Amino acid sequence: MCCAGPTRLGPDKFHQALNYYLSLAPHFENYLNHPDARLDNNVAERAIRPLTIGRKNWMFVGSENGGRASAVLLSLVQTCRNLGINPQTYLEDVLRRIMSHPARRIRELLPDRWLAAKQEDAAKQSADQDGVS
Repeated sequence: MCCAGPTRLGPDKFHQALNYYLSLAPHFENYLNHPDARLDNNVAERAIRPLTIGRKNWMFVGSENGGRASAVLLSLVQTCRNLGINPQTYLEDVLRRIMSHPARRIRELLPDRWLAAKQEDAAKQSADQDGVS
């Protein structure tokens, strides 16, 4: 009798289920009154997923200095993502230039200033191409 058909809830179980629903009804009204409210927290879950996954990996950075270096690198990567920069493109460019870049102007290599400089260069190239045509 594996699949004999639908089972019915006994009166006690049905009563418990109905009371459970009725106890939650005021909370559901919030979603009727605010259609933009989300029923889930998937956005928050996705945002913290890399942190929770990385937590075990970070136990093995090797030393306190290694942990600091990892924190700096992860901060740069996340800042790039927040600014809409491809972190790989940014890091490749900065790592190629950093040895010959003057130490007093190191702030120019921060992601926000790097992006502004790239946009400025792109605007100059566009203006130069428009002037040539």
